[in-house]
This record gives sequence, C-alpha cells and structure tokens, in this order.
Amino acid sequence: GRGSRGLDPYSSGKKEPDSVMRASGAVNQTAGIVLVGTHPWNNSVFDRLPLRPLMPVAHRPLISYALSWLHDAAIQNVVVCANRETQVLQSRLPRDVPDGMIASYQEDPMPRGAAGALRDAATSSEADTFVVVDGTAIPNVELRDLLAAHHASGAAATVVGHAAPGYGGNTQQVPSGIYVFSRAALDAVPPRGFYDIKENLLSQLYRSGQRVVAYAAGSASPRVLDAPSYLAVNEWMVERLVSTGEPPEGYVRSGESLIHSGAVIAEDAVLVGPVMVGPGARVMSGAVLVGPTSVGCDATIGQGVLVSRSAIWRRCFLGDHSVTDRCILADDTFLPARTEAFHAVMAANICRESGAVPASDAVRAAPYERLRRMGRLLSGGTPSRSPAAP
Repeated sequence: GRGSRGLDPYSSGKKEPDSVMRASGAVNQTAGIVLVGTHPWNNSVFDRLPLRPLMPVAHRPLISYALSWLHDAAIQNVVVCANRETQVLQSRLPRDVPDGMIASYQEDPMPRGAAGALRDAATSSEADTFVVVDGTAIPNVELRDLLAAHHASGAAATVVGHAAPGYGGNTQQVPSGIYVFSRAALDAVPPRGFYDIKENLLSQLYRSGQRVVAYAAGSASPRVLDAPSYLAVNEWMVERLVSTGEPPEGYVRSGESLIHSGAVIAEDAVLVGPVMVGPGARVMSGAVLVGPTSVGCDATIGQGVLVSRSAIWRRCFLGDHSVTDRCILADDTFLPARTEAFHAVMAANICRESGAVPASDAVRAAPYERLRRMGRLLSGGTPSRSPAAP
C-alpha cells in the first residue's frame, strides 16, 4: 500500500467527499476497536501511575489521539476494550471523545487477549470491517489510504508495519500495532479463552488459506511502554505541534513554544526550544524551561527553577531553585525548593517510598548555577515569552 503521510493530531486536513468514502465501503460499515489493556512487568513508580491510556501527551490523554485518528477517517462507532480499566475510562474518557463519535466499552470478565477482545467487541457491531489500534500508541499512518488498500486487496486481514534496521544491516518490517480485519476473519477466534492477534489469529488465518497482507507505513507509530518511551512520545508530540500546523485551540505560538492564553509567564523567565505551557500554569521569575518540555494546567514553576526535557503534569509545584532533567512529575507532585531530580518518576502519593529524588554525589555533582546557565545557552535557542505575561 501507499506509505503514510503522517498524522496531524489536531486537524483532520482535507477530507474525501462522502460519496467517495461510500464507494470505498468505508462509511458506516467500518468500526474502530481500541485496545487499552496493559500488563505492567514490574512494580515501578511509572507502572503505578494512572492508567497509561489516560496519561497526558502534549496536554491530551494518550488514547485521544487514536480516537481522533479514527474520527478523522469518518469512523463514527468505536468500541474501547478495557477489561479491568473499563469503569475508570467510562468516567473520564467521554469529554475526550470527538463530537459525533459514539464510543462504547467492552469488558471481558476473564482475560481474552487482543483477538478475543476484538471478537467480543464485534458481536455488538453491525460493521463488516474493523480497524484495530492500540490505545497506548499514536497512529502515524493515513487511515483512508490504509482502508482503500485493504478493500482493494480483498484480504481477511491487513497488518500495518514500518521499516526498521534488522540484523546484519538488513531492513525488516516491524508491526505497528494497527490492523484491519474483515468480519469473516473473526470466525477463527474461539468464543472463550485467551487468543492473541499476532501469535494466534494471524497464524490461523494464514494456515487456513485466507489472505493476510502487509501495509507499509512511512514511519513508526510512537507507543508508550515505559517511562523512557513515555518521555520520548511526549517530546515527539510537543516538537510536532510546535513546528507544524495551527496551534491547538487556546494556545499561542511564541518563538519555539506553545503557550496557553491562560498561562502566566514572568517577564524574565526563559523558554528554550519546543516548550508547551498549559492553561493556568505559572512560570515564575528567573525560571528556565528547556524543551522538549510540557507543563500541565495549573502547575507552578517557582523562581529560578530549571526544567529540562521533562513532563510536568497538572497542579505540580516546583519549589524555588529546584532542578528537573528528564523527569516525569505526575499530578499534584510537590518538589521541595533547591531539590535536584534527574531521570526520575515522581508522584504525589508514592514519591517518598520510590526514592524518586536521587541523592548520589554523581547526580548532584553539577552546581545549580552552572545548570541554569546551561539551560539559557542550550542549542542557541531563542527565548520565548508568553503573550499573557504581565
């Protein structure tokens, strides 16, 4: 199939006329299935944070990008397969469902696996084609092109992949966690028990002689698996929003930053590189923010604070002259004044037990003033100011 043109997360861009979409069989016959069940491998601080699909990425819940991707291709009906997370998602997700989209929820009493959850969700739908996407990923493929290729191929299943370096310098195709299935393909899934897409369903379809095709996307779809990948995805999206397209609603572009009109930035605060500051956030005098960085709504960055390449969530408070580099601060986290945190994950209720603020000499070796000056000079960045600054 054709390669990806990439995803504009806030604007659907040019849409095909409804007549064209109906001719391709894509309107009202295609449903979306979002899989959000996650299985942490350890008891890290990151794995004890709120549901991964609801983690903020550039000030939006991670799962909202998959919903917008489906909505922009005129898919109106979506089933969210959440299992034990269903009640939390039902209470918190509705405000992030795009206008005109109908989202329902599928909860299996026992783990069914991705293919099992897909089959169970399909029983409540009249669609004959199902687009399956991981709720912890940001789809980065043009869905209209993907659907057109799937229908043209007559395949039972289309697997989206992207090229990645393999052994010996060779290139290999890596699955992106995005699939298109015909309803008939789901007949291979048993009504009970655990059944996976990659390990079971695709293999069964292939053995039974049904057509399984690959669709080559132009690039990977970023996915959150752990703390480092979360930071990477958040940075990727902040950079993307700052450098392309119109600013999200309520935000104003200022230099290399996106600042919400409701944020307050001190006159002598410095923002270097792609930085996103949310509504109600306050950045106090002498603070330095080095991107890619996001500061959530109602967060307070104290006087003389240095924040570098970090994700600061809602209502966090960073005390005066503190330092964070490559950190995740979850909602309501308080960082004491003159504290230095590096490569840390901190949460209000588990920060103390996690040892999230490192204390080794190696970590604290760089004096604060040197770090602050470094922040001002990094990349030769252009300082940004908020248009809402006093």
